[in-house]
Amino acid sequence: MNTLIVRSLLTALARMGVAEVCVAAGARNAPIIAALTESEGVKLWNFFEERSAAFFAIGRILADKAPVAVLTTSGTASAELLPAVIEAHYQGLPLVLITADRPRRYRGTGAPQAIEQKDLFGPYVSACLDVEVGASLSWPTRIGPRPLHINICLDEPLATNLSGIDFLAHHGPGTPKQPASPAFALANEPTAVLASGLSVSEAEEAAPLLAKLGLPVMAEATSNLWGKWPNRPKLDHLLYPAGESHLTALDAQQILRIGGVPTATWWRELENHPEIHVTNITRLPFPGLARRERVQTLPWSCLAEMGRYQLPPAIVASQVPDIQAALSDHPLSEPGWMRELAMHIPDGSQVFLGNSLPIREFNLGVGFIHPQVEFLANRGANGIDGLVSTWLGTSAIVRESWLILGDLSALYDLAAPWIMAQLPKANRRLVVINNGGGKIFARVKSLRGLSREARHIIENRHRVHFGPWAEMWGLGYLKVTHPDQLDDLPEGPLLIEVIPDAEQTDTFYSKLA
Repeated sequence: MNTLIVRSLLTALARMGVAEVCVAAGARNAPIIAALTESEGVKLWNFFEERSAAFFAIGRILADKAPVAVLTTSGTASAELLPAVIEAHYQGLPLVLITADRPRRYRGTGAPQAIEQKDLFGPYVSACLDVEVGASLSWPTRIGPRPLHINICLDEPLATNLSGIDFLAHHGPGTPKQPASPAFALANEPTAVLASGLSVSEAEEAAPLLAKLGLPVMAEATSNLWGKWPNRPKLDHLLYPAGESHLTALDAQQILRIGGVPTATWWRELENHPEIHVTNITRLPFPGLARRERVQTLPWSCLAEMGRYQLPPAIVASQVPDIQAALSDHPLSEPGWMRELAMHIPDGSQVFLGNSLPIREFNLGVGFIHPQVEFLANRGANGIDGLVSTWLGTSAIVRESWLILGDLSALYDLAAPWIMAQLPKANRRLVVINNGGGKIFARVKSLRGLSREARHIIENRHRVHFGPWAEMWGLGYLKVTHPDQLDDLPEGPLLIEVIPDAEQTDTFYSKLA
């Protein structure tokens, strides 16, 4: 009877459009693995631990815009998926979670490998399908922009002589027709645009509209609006780095947020300014703000209708600090290093930006991006776990890709390079900004009154260096203290450990204060 369940599962996955499965193997999911290895039209990625597998799957979804499944065995192995499930939920990604389980009669008994897997992921999945022999079930034929949990109860004996299917022969129906766009109105107030978290295709759609509106655009690197792109109108005269200085100098009574939720503290402080109108145009249902006054969230389909408005542009005050001059004067500061990295990333590369300080500091020097450089990030829950794994997923079929992240983020994901042996050869540049701890907390105003001991604990200060990590996984290694060392990088995978100058960093931020 396990054979019937497994075959039904594979057929359902194929109809949902799944063509890749990230597998973390065990005895309980062995029948499913056996059938997958006998199937055609599906790519298997092999992992020894589940958290990396799930974040790698997120990366594959970001890269290919198609659902990807991750398969685990029973017990706590399934619980390892939770961080990635949360991230996929808030990014609106079709991540399919397949957890093998013992039969239902074992639940609540404390028997080995029998935890409460049904509804394990709570509100972060669209549904939990609890599948067992004899239970009636209607499989979905498509998956929406949310994770889906499929819990497969398999009884012993766990036969592994199962045949597979041809995934390509089970294509499901096409994308459902989008509902009509809702009616909306914009206030006739001085307006600015905040842009972040746009895919390259979304940026292609947005660029002509932004050129027509003529409004100032505070654009993060992940807006993918910076740099030269073929067949796009030039937006240079409208774009501003979405750093705190430019946002603070903005005199606006209306904000059009296009794409994801911005990283800036200024956005969070809009909670305390209910007089400012906020309109979100996004593929996600989240407003990114808790207040309800003068906040509306519209589907992406409303973007084109913005063109019917002629809105007065907001004013960017002339007293904005000269960030580019400050970056030039402090090239070894953390933000200065971001500008140097941007200038060394070749045309057409893919760049994944880590959370915490790296994405914020990169946004300051974003104007130095080379043509057709694509930016990605995990900005769903804004966490620092799984970043290396997600980047490796996005980079799987890319010739030149860069990851820029902090030291603590790297320590969170030390197992991630396991998958690199299964990836095609490419230039993968893993850049770790090692400043000896979580220095973002040194920039938080509310924490400045902490005692020295409490600050050390919160910042997780350390003396770890990453050469042994590179050696462990067979990566090239380069420790850099000056930007000239980034010239003429060797081919292949390379871990670049950047040691910023703490004094220059402090001086840079004091000038911006």
